[in-house]
Amino acid sequence: MAGNEGSWFYIVPFYKLRSPGDNVVVGDKVILNPVNAGQPLHASNYDLVDNVGCKEVNSVNCNTSWKITLFMDYKENQDDILKGGDVVRLFHAEQEKFLTGDDYKKRQHVFLRTTGRTSATAATCSKALWEIEVVHHDPCRGGAGHWNSLFRFKHLATGHYLAAEVDNDTAPDQMRSKLRGQNGLAVYNLVSVPHGHDIASIFELDPTTLTRGDSLVPQSSYVRLRHLCTNTWAHSTSIPIDKDEDKPIMCKVGCASIKEDKEAFAIVPVSALEVRDLDFANDSSKVLGSISEKLEKSSITQNERRFVSQLLRDVIFFVGAQVDTLEYEFAKPDRERQKLLREQNILKQIFKILQAPFKDTGGNGAMLKMEELGETRQAPFRHICRLCYRILKISQNDYRKNQEYIAKQFPFMQRQIGYDVLAEETITALLHNNRLDKHIAEAGILTFVSLVRKNKECRFLDYLADLCVSNHVAIPICKCMLDGKNNDILIETKLVRTQFEAEADFEVDDGDGDRDGDGDPQREPRYSYDEEFDVILSWDAGEKNKSLRDLALGSSENCKEDVKILDYYRYQQDLFSHMFLDRQYLAINILSPQLDIDLILRCMSDDELPFELRAAFTRLMLHMHVDRDPQEQATPVKYARLWSEIPTELSIDDYESNMSKDATKESVKIKFESTIHFVENFLADVSCHKNSLFVDNEQNKLTFGIVNLGRHLIYFGFYSFSDLVRLSRFWTVYQSRKRL
Repeated sequence: MAGNEGSWFYIVPFYKLRSPGDNVVVGDKVILNPVNAGQPLHASNYDLVDNVGCKEVNSVNCNTSWKITLFMDYKENQDDILKGGDVVRLFHAEQEKFLTGDDYKKRQHVFLRTTGRTSATAATCSKALWEIEVVHHDPCRGGAGHWNSLFRFKHLATGHYLAAEVDNDTAPDQMRSKLRGQNGLAVYNLVSVPHGHDIASIFELDPTTLTRGDSLVPQSSYVRLRHLCTNTWAHSTSIPIDKDEDKPIMCKVGCASIKEDKEAFAIVPVSALEVRDLDFANDSSKVLGSISEKLEKSSITQNERRFVSQLLRDVIFFVGAQVDTLEYEFAKPDRERQKLLREQNILKQIFKILQAPFKDTGGNGAMLKMEELGETRQAPFRHICRLCYRILKISQNDYRKNQEYIAKQFPFMQRQIGYDVLAEETITALLHNNRLDKHIAEAGILTFVSLVRKNKECRFLDYLADLCVSNHVAIPICKCMLDGKNNDILIETKLVRTQFEAEADFEVDDGDGDRDGDGDPQREPRYSYDEEFDVILSWDAGEKNKSLRDLALGSSENCKEDVKILDYYRYQQDLFSHMFLDRQYLAINILSPQLDIDLILRCMSDDELPFELRAAFTRLMLHMHVDRDPQEQATPVKYARLWSEIPTELSIDDYESNMSKDATKESVKIKFESTIHFVENFLADVSCHKNSLFVDNEQNKLTFGIVNLGRHLIYFGFYSFSDLVRLSRFWTVYQSRKRL
């Protein structure tokens, strides 16, 4: 770390053998005086509560001597040489697996981790980082490593050391039987021990090429591991440690007396930035764990609440958010740091913090109730919960494994919906367009339905739209949204026909053309009946009704009630569109009689409606009526033909005349004639205004929707070749404007 202003010290000699200004020599005893503090650095006898076995270092007014000890000679400080303090990964070259340490069934294990990735070297894990320690008689000495040096490997995430012990596992393994030999030699396996002073943690590195024993070990080299105490060599096995899992990924690492040339590890250097990230994540996990325990015991102080809030904000910025921690928009998260949140159990501690205040552990009742989070006095706890959910939302963004991990807590997260802690936003972001639909139950859908009923807010309809889609396909369970008991939260659409009497004057001729003698033909009124259609919306169980045009007019005049109803209606139409994706007939068959082609086309083509609402109807037309049976993608050109079938001259009309007509498609095409005509007229009208094309963002949404609708009409064979030639000039205009 770079340190700060408190990192500067004056070095003062402890004995009078040295004078101020003399060179500091290795072995000197000195006093360290902080520049900012007036008292020297002191090693006390007090044990650290959060770090057992360590003593506190403070600053008090007493002379404490510190001995200057050489850790590494400056000549040894070379970037390409393996040194004490370097952090590396050990990659088994033959098995293409990293040597990893992790907890399984409450016990630490060392293993070779199997990965499903195409490139095994890309399957990096923060639990596969090992710190090199070069063993000397002086425990404070480090330095560069030689081939004849002794080494320890410290697991960076846990602080444990790599060691070996006798393996009494009777599981059959071909490699281990071979290495055991005919004499039945003992076989060992690699384990982790908590202390570095254990002699079982010492290893030697054996080069894979001929080299001098006193030469330096290159940082990127291939080595074989020899355990000093047992005089055995590390080798891979196919014995799974996690054999109870569906897909075991933890392969035991054995040690045997027979040396195998292929059992070599590549030393892969790790950057200092990655080590710092691990240190931050590891320390944050420990602090969050202690905070969750205090929340369970209701013993958290005000300062600790402020501290954990700041730490949660730091974690959000750590992952990649470059804006306010509770804003909805954030920069693309750092994938490696997202992985750290899961691997170092930060996500686990986050869920504990979300559960702890509301859990009754001692029989005295919970510290808080969810209903109390809305109170002003509980604002700090509500803010902590919001920050926790913010971390969950960022950590799962475009990261499959984190999504699966968080989805396991889906039932718990559902219980915290509706309390303004961002639980609903996190759930919908988690389930948006991924393959986690198995975690969506009818109860979860109905929870959001109840929120819509309670709040009548558009955002909950938006959340429902996200829940309805999994991997770009509408899921069947969302059909429960259209149950009759939920009609009170939906706005009903009706096309109402009104007849009105129209009066017109007609001339009446009696033979001479002038019945009243004034020289003008006689006129008398006649009456005819005309019809007009209006789209009427009704809500609140039919108690309120208003035409769609009147709502649009009121919205343009900033009438709050009309704006609210029209926005709600637009989000409802978008929800329906999501429910119809990929031809989900369970929803299409229920709503298609109510929202027929004629009604939707009238709304699409009505210039008095807002562009966004018209775009919503365009999507509805596409997913409810166009992209459904019996439409199938047409192949306009048959590329594979015999030379004898290809005429010397062929026009578009000749080609079309030779194509067979499908009676079913022709009958469906008649239903869409008005839609096809509207799409073509709209594109022609927009292309005429080349200078203003793509200027209005709201109109762009409608234009995109109609272009997309036209594209599907073409794919489904609703346009002939001659029609496509006519339409091609419109596409040319769009492409040229997009390039500009």
